[in-house]
Amino acid sequence: GAPYGPYRQSERGEIYNKLANKLLEEGKAYKCFSTKEELEEMKAKQEAEGVATRYDGTWRDADPELVQQKLDEGTGYTVRFKVPAGARVVIDDAVRGTVSWDAESTVGDFILMRSSGIPVYNFCVAVDDAAMGITTVVRAEEHLTNTLRQGLILDAMGAPRPKYAHCSLILGEDKQKLSKRHGATSCNQFRLEGFLPDAMINYLALLGWNDGTSNEIFQRYELIDAFDVNRVVKSPSIFDMNKLKWINSQHLKLMKVEEVTGLVNEQLELLGLWKEGADEEKVNEFTFAATALAKQMMETTRDAATNAQTVMQYGLPASFETLEEGEAKEMIKIGNFYPIAQTLIQLAESGELPLPDPKEPLAAFLDGNKKAITEDNETGGAAYSFPEAYKASMKQLAKDLKAKGKNLFHPVRLALTGEMSGQDVTKQLALLSLATAEDSVVDQEKAGVVPLSDRIAHLKTFCETIPEEFRAV
Repeated sequence: GAPYGPYRQSERGEIYNKLANKLLEEGKAYKCFSTKEELEEMKAKQEAEGVATRYDGTWRDADPELVQQKLDEGTGYTVRFKVPAGARVVIDDAVRGTVSWDAESTVGDFILMRSSGIPVYNFCVAVDDAAMGITTVVRAEEHLTNTLRQGLILDAMGAPRPKYAHCSLILGEDKQKLSKRHGATSCNQFRLEGFLPDAMINYLALLGWNDGTSNEIFQRYELIDAFDVNRVVKSPSIFDMNKLKWINSQHLKLMKVEEVTGLVNEQLELLGLWKEGADEEKVNEFTFAATALAKQMMETTRDAATNAQTVMQYGLPASFETLEEGEAKEMIKIGNFYPIAQTLIQLAESGELPLPDPKEPLAAFLDGNKKAITEDNETGGAAYSFPEAYKASMKQLAKDLKAKGKNLFHPVRLALTGEMSGQDVTKQLALLSLATAEDSVVDQEKAGVVPLSDRIAHLKTFCETIPEEFRAV
C-alpha cells in the first residue's frame, strides 16, 4: 500500500540520520563545531571585505583528534556537506534551458543536519527524491537555487537527478507575487466561492501553458492527455479572476441542471436561506428552480444563490424622488410605466393576474418532456399552465395599452420584480411562489422575501409619487 513510506518528513528522521552518517563515513560530509558567535563574526568580516558570505571551511579538514575531543566534551555540532573542489552543477531545465552554478564559490559547505539533529530542507528533499524514485520535479522558479544543493547531495549519494522544470511565479493583476491580498488563497476558499474543481484545474493549467491550439476549455482527462511540460513558458502569468470566472461559467454550461443543483444547494446553505429542519424534497425543488433560473448567466454556483435572493427581494424604492438617476427613472419619465403599473395593480387586486399554480410549482422551469429549461427565451409549462396564461395576459395588456417591445416589457419587469433586468419574469414569479408558499423551506426573514401581495401594495404607493407629467404617454 505504501512502497515509499513513511511520507511525512517528521516520520523519516531515521532515514535522514542514516544517510547523513553514510556521507560522514565516506568523507563527503563533516562535523562542524563552529559556534553561532563565530559564524556571525565570519559573516561580518566577509561583508566588510565585500566578498560573498559563506562558511569558510574551518572544520572541513580538521584534525580527527580535535574532532574527537569536541565530541568527548559533549560539544554540539552540525553536519556540513563537503562541496568538492571545482564542483559545478549543470541542469537542462525544461522551462529555463541550461542552468549552471559554480558550487564552490556560490554556496560553500552547507549544513545537512542542524545541531538539534533536525535535517535541513534541501537534504530532506534530495533524500526523498532519491528514495522515492522521483523522475520529474515541477516547481516554482523560487526553488531554482535550491537545485544546486540538492544536485550536489544527489551526486554524492550516487542517485540520478530528476528532470527539473522551474515554472515562473503566478502574479496578481498588480504584477506582484500572488498573496492573500489578491483574494482567495486556498482550494477550499475557491470552493466556498462557487468554483468547480475541474474549472480550477483547467484555469491553473493555462497559467503558463497551452496545447498549441486556441482551445481554452478542457475536461480533466483532456488536460491529462494534452499536457506536455515542454510547452510551459518562461514568462510569469497573471492570475485573472475574470478569466477564471469565465472558464468556470463555461464548465457550468457543459453540466446539466441536475449536476449543478447540489453545489447550488451548498451555496444556499452558506447564505443561511433554509428554515431549520427544512424538508429535503422541498429544498431540492427550490434549488432546482434557482439553478435552472440562473443556469445560463451564472459564472459561479454562488451566483445562482445570490440571484435567487435578489429575485425573492424587491428593489423598487419608496418613491420616484428616491429612485436613483438612471435607466429606470428615464423609462418612467417616458410615460409608459404608470398606466402599465396601474393595470397590473388592478389585475392583481381583482385576482385576474396569472399566478404560478401551487400544484405545478416547477412548470415554468420544465419543457413538455419534463426536462429543465435553461434558455431564458424558452418558457415552460403545458398549454394551460401559468407561463402560457401570463403570456396571453401580456398580449392583452399590449393590445389594450398599445405598448409593445421594451415599452411594455421594461415597465412590467420593474413593476413586478423591482429590477430593470433579469431572467424571464414568469420564472422569477415561479421562484417567488416557491419561496412564499405555506410549506416553503425558505427562511423568509433571512432571505428578505417580499411576497407578490406586498409588492403590489408597494407599487401602488410608489405610483402615487410619480409626477403628473410622467403618468401618460
